[in-house]
Amino acid sequence: MLNKIKCCLKKTILDCLSLLGILNYLHYKNRNKVTVLMLHGVMAQNESVKWTPLRQQLLPSELERVLVILSKYYHFITIEQCVDLLDGRIAPIDNALLITFDDGYRNTLDYALPICERFNIKPMFFITTGHINSGLPFWFDRLDYALQQNMGEESIRFNYHGVQYVFDTSSRQALTDSYKKFRDQCKNTFNNDADLNQLFTALSEMLESRSGKALADICKEDDWSAIASWQEIDNAFKQKRIDIGSHTVNHWRIDSLSKNEILEQLVNSKKEIEANLSTKCHYFCYPNGDYNQLSIDLLKQTHYRAAFTTDLGLCKSKDELMTLKRFNFPVNKTKSEILYLLNH
Repeated sequence: MLNKIKCCLKKTILDCLSLLGILNYLHYKNRNKVTVLMLHGVMAQNESVKWTPLRQQLLPSELERVLVILSKYYHFITIEQCVDLLDGRIAPIDNALLITFDDGYRNTLDYALPICERFNIKPMFFITTGHINSGLPFWFDRLDYALQQNMGEESIRFNYHGVQYVFDTSSRQALTDSYKKFRDQCKNTFNNDADLNQLFTALSEMLESRSGKALADICKEDDWSAIASWQEIDNAFKQKRIDIGSHTVNHWRIDSLSKNEILEQLVNSKKEIEANLSTKCHYFCYPNGDYNQLSIDLLKQTHYRAAFTTDLGLCKSKDELMTLKRFNFPVNKTKSEILYLLNH
């Protein structure tokens, strides 16, 4: 009840700020800065789906609703325009906004891209080349599916290298909470994502053996988890519907890797993109938004032009191009809330 009251109060205050013209003033004040929004999967529940991930994906209808609002206040730009603006190579574009999609889910091509095109948006797709090559789902989707196939027990317990991991499977909400807690715990505990991946693989294999079901068996027909193929990406790219950048080979946090491991992620993903799409790969996006000075230096050394983080904020002229900021796509927000979130 208290949270509902706070939410209503906040909306009322923002509506008042909007009526007084304060939000429009903030928006005008930031007109020479660049707004970058990040999204992941875009998918709607339908009768053909065989499961629903615990991590929600954006509904196509919500994507369109928000884009309608944004189109009234922003000029949609491409990745090249974005970086040229920030680098001072072209004149400012008032209230410029770039749309980016991380990971390379097929559903972003099938469900999100047609909506973007109705607003003349050419979005940036940051793809994970190793998963495109293998066609296998991301570890977080694989484990999500495996856990759900073992629902019904009060809990699942798993020992790995002397550490016990517990998942509450008594209800979907309980599992959602414990799975998020598990992911957060792992990100804080493991210093190397190669080691972290071994844990998820071992846990997924145990659960798949117990249930006899694995996401890899259905992922190519599964709109929730399927990774776009090179052919699908190439078709959209050649039709000039999207731009393409690297999101590493394995979707590993590169600030946790050694110099040689970082170089492998940067160089090999770049080579794969350039070979499969016959284009130069100039742009990069940090998995989980994690970076350090070593990764910045190696990105410059391997001839990337710009890289995007998950640090929240607006981008401005002469910013460090290897640590560009982005906002989460504003979901289930009113017009006033959107203007406030993207301008303060």
